Amino acid sequence: MEPSPIRCRIAACPENLGDGQGWSFHLFNDGAATLELAALHAVEGEWGDRSYPQATDVLVENLAPGAHVRIWRDDGEFRTELKLRVSSSGREARLRFEFPKLYLQRRLQPITGLEQPGWEVRAEA
Repeated sequence: MEPSPIRCRIAACPENLGDGQGWSFHLFNDGAATLELAALHAVEGEWGDRSYPQATDVLVENLAPGAHVRIWRDDGEFRTELKLRVSSSGREARLRFEFPKLYLQRRLQPITGLEQPGWEVRAEA
């Protein structure tokens, strides 16, 4: 039997936590199986033709189906790409989530599971 697909989304929501960053990024497990591991290994900001890579070491273990966790904070001034390595049901996948310059976005949508507005990106493997 084929394992169920790995389905994730990341929702970026404006949130003032007093740390100088205005956006929280939440990882959601939208799949049917637990994510045994989700590793945010890189975040890359882009402004014009310049790229600003940043290595990270954020690890999430045993994220149940339907659960979510905050994995990153950012100021939302750059186009941002979050790169994750996830494993579930014996499979591993690399997922990328690309966000626009969040500070410019005016039509934020309600995020299911957070009860607040934001911008979400989905990925599947």
